[in-house]
Amino acid sequence: MRHIMVLFIFLIAFTLAPSSYAKTVKTHSIIDANEIINNGDICWYDNKRYSEGALVQVHSFTLVCAAKNPQHNNSKLIWLKLDKKGNIVYPTKPKTITVN
Repeated sequence: MRHIMVLFIFLIAFTLAPSSYAKTVKTHSIIDANEIINNGDICWYDNKRYSEGALVQVHSFTLVCAAKNPQHNNSKLIWLKLDKKGNIVYPTKPKTITVN
């Protein structure tokens, strides 16, 4: 009886083993790394690229992909908040430098 039980367990394990192999999917990157490094005119959010003017809703506020320095034509793009009227809120820079 013991030999039959061991043989039965062996047969079940032997028949189920091939179906348990992991099926791997090969993926290839379609993004050129040089383009990402050299191209400063994109914003990233949730592993997706966005161009200038793109809007993203995050919880209770909206972000816009806009120029860091609007007075410069070649300024890098960053995510900036929009106020309730839809105007871009730029971060304020300190006017003076303090040294401790």
